Amino acid sequence: MQQDIAQHYASTKPGEVQVLGVDLWNGTTAQLNAFRTSTGATYPLLLNGASFTGGNVETLYGTYDNYIVLNKQRVVRYHAALGWPHGNRYHLNEIRACVDSLVSSTVDVPPSAAPPLSLSASPNPARGSCRLAVTLAEAVSEASVEVLDIAGRVVATPWRGALGAGLHEWRWDASDDRGAPLAAGVYLVRARFGGDSRTLRLAVTR
Repeated sequence: MQQDIAQHYASTKPGEVQVLGVDLWNGTTAQLNAFRTSTGATYPLLLNGASFTGGNVETLYGTYDNYIVLNKQRVVRYHAALGWPHGNRYHLNEIRACVDSLVSSTVDVPPSAAPPLSLSASPNPARGSCRLAVTLAEAVSEASVEVLDIAGRVVATPWRGALGAGLHEWRWDASDDRGAPLAAGVYLVRARFGGDSRTLRLAVTR
């Protein structure tokens, strides 16, 4: 599980994502080394995660199969135990969508071709609603913020029109342009301003 994530980001975002495997059963060094040998783990294994030394991970986040995503400020952005029961907490699409929102990069036209902009969505995964935000260095006469399904079809358009420089925010209720709630899954949020664009993945849960 952690291997899937570790290998993916080691190749796509080298040096930007740290994956850790925490030992909540406080096994010995020999036991963890045996696990590493048998699985070929490429991510660090942390001893004694359920001890008081350095903070008890089990107390902080609960026991069993938990998956947590923290940003660089150590703020929890995703906690699988808050939305899924034990035995059904590993949802790779949700985890990757959350991580991608923290390390999203420029797509389409290079930034030098148009006014710089940024795009974010929080919380991600979104349950019920989320905040979409863009920041523009310059005003633009043509702007759009769209939500697309994984097939590339536009399902919602939170904004279309002109925008001035600065921060702009919208509260999107995870519904389509007709007001119908979208199904749970992974969607793309695309912001286009003049000739520039940004895209990020957003997970919607119900």
